[in-house]
Amino acid sequence: VAEIPRSQFERVRDDLARWDASDYAGFRRILKQGTEEYPDLGKIERLAHGRLQSPGGKKIRNLVVLGTGGSSLGAETLLRALCPVASEQKFFFMDNNDPAFFAEHLDLWTPEETLFYAVSKSGTTPETWSQLLVVADWLKKSLGDHWKNHVVLCSDPQKGDFRSLAKESGLACLDAPMRVGGRFSVFTPVGLFPAIWAGLDAQALLEGAQEMAEASGGDLARDASFHAAYRLVNSGNHRVTVAFNYSSHLSAFGRWFGQLWAESLGKEGKGFTPYPAVGTTDQHSQTQLYMEGPLDKVFAFHTVTEKSARLPLAPLPGTENLASVKILANKSMADLFEAEFKATRDALSQRGAKSLSIALTKLDERSLGALLYFWEMTTACAGSLLSVDPFTQPGVEAGKILTKKYLEN
Repeated sequence: VAEIPRSQFERVRDDLARWDASDYAGFRRILKQGTEEYPDLGKIERLAHGRLQSPGGKKIRNLVVLGTGGSSLGAETLLRALCPVASEQKFFFMDNNDPAFFAEHLDLWTPEETLFYAVSKSGTTPETWSQLLVVADWLKKSLGDHWKNHVVLCSDPQKGDFRSLAKESGLACLDAPMRVGGRFSVFTPVGLFPAIWAGLDAQALLEGAQEMAEASGGDLARDASFHAAYRLVNSGNHRVTVAFNYSSHLSAFGRWFGQLWAESLGKEGKGFTPYPAVGTTDQHSQTQLYMEGPLDKVFAFHTVTEKSARLPLAPLPGTENLASVKILANKSMADLFEAEFKATRDALSQRGAKSLSIALTKLDERSLGALLYFWEMTTACAGSLLSVDPFTQPGVEAGKILTKKYLEN
């Protein structure tokens, strides 16, 4: 703390106070009861529980999220991390409107067993509209008037074409808070409806985030997010931030982090390129570059201390003296996994690469809520330290304008 100029604390404090009152920086108010951003969990739960079966009583097995970027990545992070692979419920995140890929999935789903959650904060996202139009036609052909029971919308509480559709057709529509940008929306109905439908504890998610928010007591000198942001922004000439996740359950988190970090900070010639990596897989696909390529990367390691399985390694008969097996004697797959994380981290450190490590005691709703909020707050602090507004995305608009132009030709 003594090495950080007091002016840096004051700058971030003042920016956070100013952003708190802005149109798209309401991510901190989500955690405060009584604000318009605080989610109505009861309303979300009633709708989610009411869509576990079709009108004919058939169990709905597929949840399909239609949305792109922040409309999908937060929910995918929650469900991929916390829902068992063997669950009877299956989750699909159609965040790309590739027609060939989408058509393949239409052949995979059964209308009576599928619920679609279409998310567009503005209500005008063309990618999501294209998916919704295809899905509505597909459902109508099989279900007739009952198709509406298989679609839930989420959009701006007052305006936009999604809201107009909901009013005219009677489709259920949850509110995406106006002052919370898409990439910060995981703790709003955008992320909470899929989580609750899948049986996750939304209250624990919020409590984990609240505990992280309150851990510093409002003092930036004690705030882990501020210190992480300061370290990442002031790590020399690095231009790449590698989120190295030693948990396959956090694979989707790497993509969520990628949008948050890139879209929030990439402005005015500033920012850092995010890159997701999963250990141990990417030790064999990326580490050569990290060890002998440009020293322009900072690493954020994420691990889970408590393993749900350790899987002891018993040698096959006759293999006891093989070198490959002897090194694993009396070990487990978890021992190997942990050793490889430490080896990668320490080898990079010896090479001179800078890093920070975040260890979750276990992977559950509370810890994941804390992790997601930590990075949201870290991103806000980094924006202040870089002198950019982390809650805008003006660079995205040029492509949107040209898309519209090409469609009109």
